[in-house]
Amino acid sequence: MNYIVLDLEWNQPFKTKQMIRKPVTLYGEIVQIGAVKLDENYHIVDTFKIMIKPVYYTRMCKKISKLTKITNRDLEYGLPFPFAIKHFRNWCTDEFVFLTWGENDVDMLRDNLAVHELDFSWLPKSYNIQIIF
Repeated sequence: MNYIVLDLEWNQPFKTKQMIRKPVTLYGEIVQIGAVKLDENYHIVDTFKIMIKPVYYTRMCKKISKLTKITNRDLEYGLPFPFAIKHFRNWCTDEFVFLTWGENDVDMLRDNLAVHELDFSWLPKSYNIQIIF
């Protein structure tokens, strides 16, 4: 079993009325997936990073850009979400759990999969390691 330390960055709409509401309320659109794969002994075995070109919130919110250092120009070179998530899923392998810093990453991933009409039944158990620290 592998542990995937998952860190997502997402953009937000400029105004609440611009928020996508169907098939889910999309509070943020993922623009970057970062992860570290650990083996059963917690040794780093691989890393993953991919930029995603957004289709719903296409201009970086200034507050989010300042926090993440991701610019509108960076988004131009991103890959479509369905392609990026397929690549990420293959990288994760078959047996893994997510370790996150907070509870939002997995919910955000599930919502982004839903809005793109992609299967999210493959999402594993996740553990918020922030609680431990």
